[in-house]
Amino acid sequence: MAQPRISSSVLGSVRRRTFAALGHPGFRRYYLGQGVSLVGTWLQSAAVRWLIFDQTRSEFLLGVVEVAALMPGLLVGLVAGAIADRVAPLRMIVLMECGQMVLAFLLAVLVGLDVVQIWQMAAILALTRICVTFELPSRQVFFYELVGPEVLPNAIALNSGLFNATRVLGPALAGVCLTTMGATGCFTLNGVSYLAAIAALLSIRLERRTRSQPHANFTFAEVLGGLHYLRGDRRMLALCLLVTFFGVVGMGYEAMVPAYTRRVVRADVEGYSILLACSGIGATLGAVVVASLSRQRRRERWSILGLIVFAGFLFAAALLPQWADPSGPAWVRLGIAAACLLGLGFGAVVFYASAMTLIQLAVPDHLRGRLMGIWMIVYSGSVPLGALWTGRAALAWGVAAVMAFSAVLCAVVGLVVLASGVLSPRYRDPAAAISDLPAPHR
Repeated sequence: MAQPRISSSVLGSVRRRTFAALGHPGFRRYYLGQGVSLVGTWLQSAAVRWLIFDQTRSEFLLGVVEVAALMPGLLVGLVAGAIADRVAPLRMIVLMECGQMVLAFLLAVLVGLDVVQIWQMAAILALTRICVTFELPSRQVFFYELVGPEVLPNAIALNSGLFNATRVLGPALAGVCLTTMGATGCFTLNGVSYLAAIAALLSIRLERRTRSQPHANFTFAEVLGGLHYLRGDRRMLALCLLVTFFGVVGMGYEAMVPAYTRRVVRADVEGYSILLACSGIGATLGAVVVASLSRQRRRERWSILGLIVFAGFLFAAALLPQWADPSGPAWVRLGIAAACLLGLGFGAVVFYASAMTLIQLAVPDHLRGRLMGIWMIVYSGSVPLGALWTGRAALAWGVAAVMAFSAVLCAVVGLVVLASGVLSPRYRDPAAAISDLPAPHR
């Protein structure tokens, strides 16, 4: 009779460890409000793509709008990180959420009046990306101040899980909303969803913390402070380079999923939706696993493990034509591909969440925003570059060959980094990295 009590105790301990950050009332409020807002964000993203293609029937214009929405964020990333180290993070987050809400309602009005043009949508998406770029570094500083360093890894992992869970729900909801309410309804719902996030943020009361006061003048050297830090910290520099490599070489597979669905799996749009959903489910599971392991000290090993798991499933997906008979049942090919993409999503999030946690816990408090600004540039810039080269290479080699090549490169680099120990804590020397930075005024 004692065994059930032991099992219940173990399960309770795992549950508390996995969702530790939600024990903080402020983070719990943020989490609920952000969950509603993210569903609206993914809903709008799917509706924008559909509206652009429906009006133009041009894949090229889809790509142009995506680039237009991305580039401004890359250009202001360093400035956004530096500002995040100067202002109260909660104030910045609320301001940027309000900006995104106004832009969503503006898009709804233009579409509702049937006067929207492609350049207007591109401009609104570009402004939205600027708001997101300024918000995200402040959000990471906000997490640190809200839950503290002990629970920070769990908060990062849970936030990643929320992002990927809503990535599954939002596009699915978009199909229903586009049918019943049209694109105007989708954009309006997104605007309304920001109210939940803003209300949750305004209800949070942070304890006053002693913050280093920045220089009175906003200098160029201050903007480049994160890059200066990386130059002196070999471990963090290697981690940022690894994240860049993974975005370029590994995550380019996302752009090939439609072609992979058609040419390799030989499925239609329903199969495409299933593969995307499985990738999102795997990513959510990966975030939950990282959250449950938030007290592990050697997080660099989990980051490399995520990279190798990703490479293994990507290689398996590339080999699908070798073990699934093209003339056999379609559900067999789709099932194997879905399992592979679930594993891909799992490995990618384990890598990214572990890498972000390493950076968050390693950097000094007064540089956290600037390092997160660099993270935004690295993450947001590397994935589109990966999509560009994989798309071009797939024209010459085929989708499966490019996926296999990417998988082998990821596995080799992961094993080399693991063997070299370059991510080991012994390589970190923050004193050398920040010794010649301008000291903040107090």
